[in-house]
Amino acid sequence: MFVPAPFAFKEQHEQLAFIDEYAFAVLVSQDMQATHIPLLARQEGDDLVLEGHVARANPHWKQLNNTEALAVFAGPHAYISPTWYASAPNVPTWNYVAVHAKGYLNAMDDASTLDVIDRIMDKFEPAMARPTAGTDQADYQQKLLRGIVGIQLKVTSLQGVRKLGQHKSADDKAGVYSGLRNTGRHDALDLVDYMQRNNIACPQD
Repeated sequence: MFVPAPFAFKEQHEQLAFIDEYAFAVLVSQDMQATHIPLLARQEGDDLVLEGHVARANPHWKQLNNTEALAVFAGPHAYISPTWYASAPNVPTWNYVAVHAKGYLNAMDDASTLDVIDRIMDKFEPAMARPTAGTDQADYQQKLLRGIVGIQLKVTSLQGVRKLGQHKSADDKAGVYSGLRNTGRHDALDLVDYMQRNNIACPQD
């Protein structure tokens, strides 16, 4: 991924916080197969791993044998009009936030797959009841395992980019910020919310 110096964010805790918030990734393997899935980060000893699952009917998992892969996590993004800047001339552009994780991909065993399912459910729907004992638990687990395969990406590198106009003047930042807000579009408002929460390229910078 091309990351101009003004737009890089390199602190791993920031990259992992981003992955936690925007967990739905595009997972691409060397043979150019791509699958859209949520991935959760976990520290395994000295290794950082990303874990999730794919449908057993998806042929993607059958190619996974310590193969190199890329997980792309995309955050908020929006079109930026040149008319929003205080200065001139300017060109149309697109502002966005993303993290790329490279590593080696493998299928997981049944026990690890069930653990990932529990973690995903606990993250996105913690109130959902699941059977905890006896025959119901065994039936529940077997039903899950018939339909899915757990996968793990052992991460070798992380890259983060926040292209939000940080290099622009205060007046230009204010213009872009106002322009995004005034569109009323969900994608633009999501980007404004991210900028506010992280205090990046906001008018008060």
